Amino acid sequence: MSRTSLDHELVQGYMSQLDAALRGVPAAQARELREQITAHLDDALPPDADDEQVATVLGRLGSPAELAAEAGPAGAAPLAAFAMIGAWLRHRLARVRGRTWAVLGVIVVLAGIGTGYLVYYLTLGSLEVADVSGWWYPQDYNHEVFTTANGASQTTVPLRPGQRQGYFVSIDNPTGMTQTILGPAYGPDVPFDSPGSADGVVQIAVSVFNRDINDGGAVPVRFTLPGVIPPGQTRLVRVLWTSNVCLAGGTASIDSLALRVRVGWFTRTEIIPLGQAWAVTGKSHGPCT
Repeated sequence: MSRTSLDHELVQGYMSQLDAALRGVPAAQARELREQITAHLDDALPPDADDEQVATVLGRLGSPAELAAEAGPAGAAPLAAFAMIGAWLRHRLARVRGRTWAVLGVIVVLAGIGTGYLVYYLTLGSLEVADVSGWWYPQDYNHEVFTTANGASQTTVPLRPGQRQGYFVSIDNPTGMTQTILGPAYGPDVPFDSPGSADGVVQIAVSVFNRDINDGGAVPVRFTLPGVIPPGQTRLVRVLWTSNVCLAGGTASIDSLALRVRVGWFTRTEIIPLGQAWAVTGKSHGPCT
């Protein structure tokens, strides 16, 4: 039996820790995250990867506990971190008593540094859409209609009920920090990421580095998740869904992309304007209810 990268001892240990960390996460989110991590490791590691190669790839993913926290409700990871910092500070202050106030001074300095770090990362600029985009499947881009009205643009394709549809856009990182796309963002204040999906569920993938793409072109390329975008670089982001929206001859569209993005220690939601609307039009199979 041939050995795969997923059989490596370090990978198996990592996945066991991930399974344990995901016990408190809703089953659907846990399953999706585990499948994404498994696919990424299988793609990123050769079958004969040594311990150093495996450790490097696992290190880029982050700890299983961090990934599980990010898979939970939006903001769970930062809130948990704040709670831990607060508990640590309370514990230290309780022990100061008669000790030198130098200890308190150190705590204040560390707290100030932590606050500055937090403000810097949470106010750092977002990713931005670039110039390259298109429908992913030939059944769509061969039938797209591009329209402009009142200064707004829209590309529209026929709805293909029950089938996979999607688009890709190039995304720039204009900031001075590496940003890692972890997947789509969900929540009551987050717009659906697909015009043709009634539940908004999409599959996000990010291209690996390619010099042609970084210079503004579009060529065949591998996709992965999580997707790392260093400062000043560009990646293609692919957005796919199964079209299950109920239309009776109307049109459904989306003009922004909501992503969960890790910057430094923190994970946040970035809602990126796409510069145009992506739309599907037509009639669904069967009656709309």
